[in-house]
Amino acid sequence: MPQILVVDDEAISRQFLTAVLRQMGMSKISEAVDGLDALMQLDAGDRAFDLIFCDLDMPRMDGVEFVRHLGERAYQGKLLITSGFDERVLDSVADLARMYALRLCGVLPKPVDPEQLLAMLAAPIAAGEALCLPMERINSEELRLGIERGEVVPFFQPQVDVASGRVLSVEVLARWLHPQLGLLGPLQFIELAEQSGLITQMTKRLFADASQALKRLDARKRLDMSVNLSMQSLKEASLVASLVSIARETDLEMSRVTFEVTESGVMADPASALEIMTRLRLKGAGLAIDDFGTGFASMDRLARIPFTELKIDKGFVIDAAGNATNRSIFLASVELGRRLGLKVVAEGVASEAEWALCREFGVLAAQGSLISPPVDEASFAEWLASCGGGASPPARDWIFIATPT
Repeated sequence: MPQILVVDDEAISRQFLTAVLRQMGMSKISEAVDGLDALMQLDAGDRAFDLIFCDLDMPRMDGVEFVRHLGERAYQGKLLITSGFDERVLDSVADLARMYALRLCGVLPKPVDPEQLLAMLAAPIAAGEALCLPMERINSEELRLGIERGEVVPFFQPQVDVASGRVLSVEVLARWLHPQLGLLGPLQFIELAEQSGLITQMTKRLFADASQALKRLDARKRLDMSVNLSMQSLKEASLVASLVSIARETDLEMSRVTFEVTESGVMADPASALEIMTRLRLKGAGLAIDDFGTGFASMDRLARIPFTELKIDKGFVIDAAGNATNRSIFLASVELGRRLGLKVVAEGVASEAEWALCREFGVLAAQGSLISPPVDEASFAEWLASCGGGASPPARDWIFIATPT
């Protein structure tokens, strides 16, 4: 099933396209309000979009600039442009897309004709041309061997102290360096890992490799790290002992590690999850509730589980400076975390306006594409070195500080 992104600042247009695509049997559809929002989702690496619908006239980043960014990122999926501008403008943008070697599958004027859209998409979808996720060609045995061979590697995304600009920690994210398919994002193999029972094996290997990487990075900056735990892993009683053993082998203090769990992960098996999370806290590790706000967490649940950190979902951070609803939810989440004595982290910070809002609300730490997308160890080490020299900040009067502590 292809992963699709609809980029349009008009809610009605997005809803219309989504409805048509669902009629065609497509279910994995994401939305972005403009080019900047779309780039943030692409750089986050947790979605592998096979087809992007893009409007042209949008706030913050228009479709023409977005096309350039797609070209610079060597986007391999298909692109379909929709716009209300005249044919000459559409032709120019089409030429630009071809100059960047993008796979342009069509240019549609607004309002989009459903029959024309269906005709344009039906043939390539029926033939499976470039719209099948690589996961469809991957089986569990291939993934098992990939984990054992060390092909599933840690990527790092930094968290930065909002008040001082100091680099605090990194979130460890899985990427698969597949020998044939190239770099694969988590949506292309995490579900397979969970369904095949390989997710805990992969998490342990990732934790071990990331711990070794953290030792190498300690020469530049002593950082903490965050690691995601799947709902499947939260059901395994041996998990805590395995993680503690790995930390001991790599001389990593558990106090430097925060394990992130989602609200849905906790509720899949509450008793087992509560036991494992409490034991991790006893070992000195931190606990973060990830993607807060998407699972309707209750105050009672937050109070009963020994969380140390609350991560506000990027969906409420995106465009919060200009969206009253997002701004209200963002602020309420920060205040809730503060009242509960939790470290509050904002995910998906993609603009200076969102960074400024984090400072205004008193958010402790932030992560997102404005600071750095997830990158491999070598690239992160370079980024860290540049921070030590006073690299370009998210706002003109701030710099990231990476001096050893």
